[in-house]
Amino acid sequence: MGLLSDPEYGSVKWVKVLKRIHRPLCFLCYFAAIAWFFMLGNKEFNNETYFSENALLPGLVTNEFNAEQDAKHYYNELNQELADKYSDTDEIPVPWLVAKMSQLHLEVHTHNFTLEFPLGGKQIFKGVNVYGILRAPRTSSHEAIVVTAPHRSISSHHKGTTAGIALMLAFAKFARPQKYWAKDIIFLVTEHEQLGMQAWLEAYHGLNNNAETFYTSLGSFWRPSVATWAYEKLGNILHWTNNKKCLDPGKLKARSGSIQAAINLEFHTPNIKYIEVKVEGLNGQLPNLDLVNLVHKLCVKSGIHHSYKHSYSWIRNRDKMADWKNSIKTMLSMVFTQIIGVPTGNHGLFHRFGIEAVTLEGRDAGDPAGVPPKVNVLTSANFYRLAVPLESVLRSLNNLLERFHQSYFFYLLAATNRFISIGQYMPCLCLLCVAMLVRALSLWVTIQQDGGDGTQSETQSETEDSEWSTEGSSDSDVPVGQNQELRLRKKNNKLEKKKKDTNLLHESPKKEKPSPKKKRSKLSIVKVGKNFLILHLLGYAVMQSPPLFTFIGRRFFDQFSERSLYYGLFAAAMFLSGYTLTIPFAMTREEMVLTNILALVELATVCLAVGMHNFSLGLAIAVMYTPLALWAKASKIGETKMFTISYVLKIVMTIFLHPYWFVTINMISYSHILFPEEGIFDMVSRGTDAASQAIMFAVTDSLIYGNWLFNVVTTTILPTWFMFWQLTVYNVVQFSD
Repeated sequence: MGLLSDPEYGSVKWVKVLKRIHRPLCFLCYFAAIAWFFMLGNKEFNNETYFSENALLPGLVTNEFNAEQDAKHYYNELNQELADKYSDTDEIPVPWLVAKMSQLHLEVHTHNFTLEFPLGGKQIFKGVNVYGILRAPRTSSHEAIVVTAPHRSISSHHKGTTAGIALMLAFAKFARPQKYWAKDIIFLVTEHEQLGMQAWLEAYHGLNNNAETFYTSLGSFWRPSVATWAYEKLGNILHWTNNKKCLDPGKLKARSGSIQAAINLEFHTPNIKYIEVKVEGLNGQLPNLDLVNLVHKLCVKSGIHHSYKHSYSWIRNRDKMADWKNSIKTMLSMVFTQIIGVPTGNHGLFHRFGIEAVTLEGRDAGDPAGVPPKVNVLTSANFYRLAVPLESVLRSLNNLLERFHQSYFFYLLAATNRFISIGQYMPCLCLLCVAMLVRALSLWVTIQQDGGDGTQSETQSETEDSEWSTEGSSDSDVPVGQNQELRLRKKNNKLEKKKKDTNLLHESPKKEKPSPKKKRSKLSIVKVGKNFLILHLLGYAVMQSPPLFTFIGRRFFDQFSERSLYYGLFAAAMFLSGYTLTIPFAMTREEMVLTNILALVELATVCLAVGMHNFSLGLAIAVMYTPLALWAKASKIGETKMFTISYVLKIVMTIFLHPYWFVTINMISYSHILFPEEGIFDMVSRGTDAASQAIMFAVTDSLIYGNWLFNVVTTTILPTWFMFWQLTVYNVVQFSD
């Protein structure tokens, strides 16, 4: 810090080198980061999976499952029950499930929960979960394993789960008389997909409707139970806030011990071709890699074909280029899934409670997710083949002596049997952040050196330095023939200096010019701090605005919640984009440069902080905003010419990277890809509808589950975008001298 605050450090060699090469260095870091990421798909740069927890003992037991006929019976009976009594409703068949679990001598209970939709005008949703506990004969219910399956009605547009529920009941019948279980097994059927699972987990861990520890224990900084602006004080008309958590999880009548792991089953039919293993959880959290490896390993041992994203276990490419392309597709699919932070199954809600979980989804040749290569040559499975890996996984988990703590919690999968650790992929993100920090350091060097009045002060300092060096040199350091000439030059300099001092004494005080020291005071930290604070308060206001926008749209314009929210955010985007350019205090160029430095440092810090938890989200933010961060700057007077190609491109790029317009434009483009035959107006209409639904899901996931995406974008990315918007659009000719 002493070097950076030294007024003479501008002549240091590394500072001169930095000012000369910082731009190519920044762009080199950017492209090197992207190249590094794509190189990770090569087998030379990733690792083969292995087990770190030896207590799992995978595949060392003899499978004994013999309830295949019971699974078929449950499957046919459940389908008949749904067709006869639940064809016109979405309700879960509670009596049938309770009866079947009771016949198996499980400890059966029901769990009721209620959701007051936070943005829907006091809409109430109720649900029921059914669960049965198989008490371990060898312990006193200190630990447990969960086997769960969601209930999906006949009218659901998703694939059914009747085969998964039937398999779970058949396995419960098989496991009931076994004496080797050292952990309780909880068999759970949830209603309303992830909502029922979220309610059951909160109730299981004692987080009731008024629990003060819910948000602090789960790390959520969005707390809807607190009315930040105290809207309710404005009158009875303004009832868009809620003083309690929107999800009331209720209470459980019985519990087991600490849950060690969970397996979620999503089988719509036993005649599947292969199993898709889902691992992504809420906010991009991942289960311990040992559990993922355990599932893949035992699928191979059981003869069940399995896959993950675009990686298929039955495909063995000898072509290195084809193998590299498949690895890149798998990595990119995993990254895109983690960016939005939405779990790919009910398993994803276990991770926030420190419980490792995965989902096993059955797929066939005509699956909507896509047709894998050579899928038609695979033999179809049955209930026995599906139960064998389930039994093997649960018996391996039964061997655990402690929680999963070895192996990796942060990784990327390049294939079902290859992974990339955090130490290998983090340099991608670090290089992007280094580019922004180098740019910030170069701007700091510039503002420190050019913080004075400019040419006059620099010229005067150079003259003073030359005089000081000339006067300070001794005669012994100069050749003898030049001693007389040197004395004459010294004498002339002294006479000129004395004459200047005499002229200054006789001049009028009105003609006195300000000293260079007075001209250097052109940077006000207060102005920069005000601007920085106001922009972040605006971002926080946008984060808190969805209840207000939906209330106004519903009350005064009779609009649905998603349209009200979409149009409200549109109005906020337009108003704030204009308001941030008219903040009522003038800022000099030096102050704008300091604002640029703050934006760069904040963006790099946010990317690193987010990337340490959700690498994919941090990488996506850095890849999108680093070019804008390196391009935006506060130009000197007369440097910026309006309406040039470079200036227009910068404006277009900045507008496109606004979070609202980024989502809208991408949804419109995606709708054009899916429906190329539609006209321009239909394409825009379909795209805006998709964008409004995406924003609505982001907000509701934030309120109900604690998804970070909407909060991170509004409180950090949006204020940073405001600062870059000011740097891009603000007319630098108006900077005060």
